[in-house]
Amino acid sequence: MDAKQQFVRIAKRRAELVERSAAQRAELAGACLAWRAPLAMADRGVAVWRFAKRHKVLVAGMGAMLAVVRPFHTLKWLKRGWILWRLYRGATAAAGKRH
Repeated sequence: MDAKQQFVRIAKRRAELVERSAAQRAELAGACLAWRAPLAMADRGVAVWRFAKRHKVLVAGMGAMLAVVRPFHTLKWLKRGWILWRLYRGATAAAGKRH
């Protein structure tokens, strides 16, 4: 095989690979669209968590104010928070035991 034929073969292979990678990128982009909203919600949750960690006194003050203004509403949210906390602790404990 001479150099020109080899160059043509390599150019064709390159074109095939470029076309295939473009199709794979389009497929991946479509798959990622389904995750956009859940990941955005997770990002917001992380941002709230970081804010709460940095401003503990403010969060505690707001919680105390809510407990005074709307005690039953606050108890309902505390119950939900406790359940979420227990689920989190259970999940992290289970994940730690598997590794």
